[in-house]
Amino acid sequence: MRLRPAALPGDGHRGTSSTGPAALSVSKRAAEGEGDFEAGGFRRRVRRMIRERLEQDIDRLCAVLEALENPSGALPEEDLRGWLDAYDAELSWVFDMAPVSAAPTKNVVGHLQVYSPDADSSAPYLEHTGKSAGELLAIGRHFVKPGPYAQNIGRFLLRESVAYIRRRGRTPVLELPADGFLPRAFYERFGFQAVPSPDPGRTPMVCTR
Repeated sequence: MRLRPAALPGDGHRGTSSTGPAALSVSKRAAEGEGDFEAGGFRRRVRRMIRERLEQDIDRLCAVLEALENPSGALPEEDLRGWLDAYDAELSWVFDMAPVSAAPTKNVVGHLQVYSPDADSSAPYLEHTGKSAGELLAIGRHFVKPGPYAQNIGRFLLRESVAYIRRRGRTPVLELPADGFLPRAFYERFGFQAVPSPDPGRTPMVCTR
C-alpha cells in the first residue's frame, strides 16, 4: 500500500516522500523546532510528515499511548484501540518522523483527530460563541510520544488542524482533560481560550484567533 501525505490546506498536490538523509534531517529540525515554520520550503517539508492514519499505524499508536502518563484516567486501562476509534472522525492524522512511500514505520510519534462534537459536549461552546453545533469542529485525541521535542511536534499537528478547520469555515474547539497530554498553556499560546464548564475534570476551549 502506498502512503499519501494528508490533504493539508494549501496543498496543490500530493507526493511521495523519502527516508534519505535530507528527509531525516528535516525531521530532526522539525522536532527541535528549528527554522521558520512559516517559510515556504521548510513548512512544506514538515507538512509532509503529517499524513492520514492507517490501520497499520494503530499498534504503534497504542505503544505511544502506553508510554504516556494517564492523566485523570483519560485513557482506558485496556481498550486503547477502541479509544482511538471512539469518534466518527472527519480526519485522523499521524506525525511520521520518517515518512515513506510503501509501508508505515516505527517513526509515528504523534496523532490528532478532527470531528463534530456531540450535542452534550457542544453545550459550553454554543453558549459562549453563539454559534450552532454545525459551525464547530473539535480537535481531540491529540498526543505525542514523550520526549524533549514533543511540544514542537504537537504544535505542527495543532497548527495544521486549525488551518484545516478554518478552511472549512468552522470554529475550532477542543475539550481538554484535567492534566491533559499537552498542558493548557500549550493551547492558550495558539489562541484557545477556556470557557465555563459544569465538569471540573474537563476544560472546553475555543480558538479565538
